[in-house]
Amino acid sequence: MQPKKNIRKKRKPDNELPIHQCALYKLGSPKRLADLLNISTVELEAILKSERNYKLFNKAVAPNPFTGKSRKLRAVQEPKSRLRQLHERILSLLRRVQYPAYVQGGVKHRSYQTNAAIHLGARQTATYDLKNFYGSTRYCLVHDFFHNSMCCPTDIAGRLASLTTWNGVMPTGSPLSPLLSFWAAKGLFDRCDTLAKKYGLNFTCYIDDLTFSGDQISGKFKSELKILVGRFGYELAKDKTKIFRFGVPAHITGVISHNAKLFVPHTRLKGIRKIQDAIDGKGDTYGFTAAQLKHKLAGTINEAASIDAVKYEKWAVYSRLDADDNINQ
Repeated sequence: MQPKKNIRKKRKPDNELPIHQCALYKLGSPKRLADLLNISTVELEAILKSERNYKLFNKAVAPNPFTGKSRKLRAVQEPKSRLRQLHERILSLLRRVQYPAYVQGGVKHRSYQTNAAIHLGARQTATYDLKNFYGSTRYCLVHDFFHNSMCCPTDIAGRLASLTTWNGVMPTGSPLSPLLSFWAAKGLFDRCDTLAKKYGLNFTCYIDDLTFSGDQISGKFKSELKILVGRFGYELAKDKTKIFRFGVPAHITGVISHNAKLFVPHTRLKGIRKIQDAIDGKGDTYGFTAAQLKHKLAGTINEAASIDAVKYEKWAVYSRLDADDNINQ
């Protein structure tokens, strides 16, 4: 008798399921929740009661010294191993749900490049940043998502909200936070999309970055947007609000949009040159080894090639080979 072969269950594709087909939809009991998360009800309750589920530390926002950006510190709340596994499980389920076209962050085949590409050729572009987005995405919003959108009873919604928030807000160091924060704030983002259509504009969101583009970004639109954001408990970061007029290069989520084309920002080009100088012994290595520098150069150039393939693809291939050879020595 032939032994049975282990047939691996095919994973359902991302961004295709209606929300009512998500496995989280209408979870009716703690036992069903625990089974879905591949954990016992006893361990689940222990995690819910624990006050030591997160590792807290500060992290430099711009850890790459070659870019020349300031190294401001950001407070990070990172779920510890067991809780992280639960967050990753919930993330794997939420990834499968259909997402609006305006969502460009955290969704498969969408990125900061596709976010910028949507606004190519616009006469005017406006970029906004939601101030302290995760810190403003509160437990009640997460609870409401699981209760109202996922149709879970309030006790299950409460457990899920407690599992996925830290001190009543969205944690900054969880892999789940980018997508879950969207669902928690979906009411706001949907209204932003409606407001954009009212003024004949395109709208996209990349986590907490809002981008609008069209023929004209009027003062009335900007006033309505500010009021709308405030109604949902959020605030626009004034120092990060940018309006780009026709003919001026628009900086959109780390990409330059100009003359209906995408370009690599100058700071990234400067970083590539500084890394190359460090490799050649002409600049500061900032403590990196030769192998690490070549690996960093390859990654930076490959990222640039994803924006401007014609200009950087050949260089990217050579850099990747050099880095791989150096690391394997």
